[in-house]
Amino acid sequence: MRAANLPAYCAEIDRLRDAHRGQLRVHRALEFDYIPERHAALWSVVAAVPFDYMIGSVHFVGEDQDGAPWAYDVTREGFEHGLRQLYGGDIRRLVGAYYERVRGLAAWGQVAIMGHLDRIKKGNRDEHYFKEDESWYRREVEATLQACARAGLIVELNTVGWRNEVGRPYPSPWILRRCLDLGMPLVVTADAHLPRRVVDFHAEALTTLREVGCKAVAVLRDRG
Repeated sequence: MRAANLPAYCAEIDRLRDAHRGQLRVHRALEFDYIPERHAALWSVVAAVPFDYMIGSVHFVGEDQDGAPWAYDVTREGFEHGLRQLYGGDIRRLVGAYYERVRGLAAWGQVAIMGHLDRIKKGNRDEHYFKEDESWYRREVEATLQACARAGLIVELNTVGWRNEVGRPYPSPWILRRCLDLGMPLVVTADAHLPRRVVDFHAEALTTLREVGCKAVAVLRDRG
């Protein structure tokens, strides 16, 4: 979203909230991308707006040769190129940089929900780049979950992973179990982008939550 469009976005939410009052609970919210190299400028645009909640996420890791934030998750070709050019082909460096940024987002303390915590696996179908049971990867995830727990964050079970190439939710079920071990609340989201996808894969999400032993999810009400 362009900064110039933010007022219209908020106005539309407010209009719809008023139009459907008594029928639907409509909240003013935003997904905020944590980009340390651009953080001050981005936050200066958003901070003045009274949002009911924000989801924090990381879609950019490092900068490309032109000094622009590098989006690791757009295409497989783009991922391969950035992995080679920015991280010397070292997947551990890239994954480490990603989770370090996620931990920075958690420590920042301005979002309520951590979005698609392990999205760095988007292109990792059949564990093409790394195995999730490798000790170095588990350490990165554990440190990140500890940071989220200290910050009191809700972790989303994001169903879009079932629609992505990876074919699994964000985060993976073993991470969801660890969230429960740490007493971290979970919330189900569809990362819809289109109205028709608002409930995509909710049945699969419910099954997954039951399998990992989840008894309750977080639901936003008017008072929190």
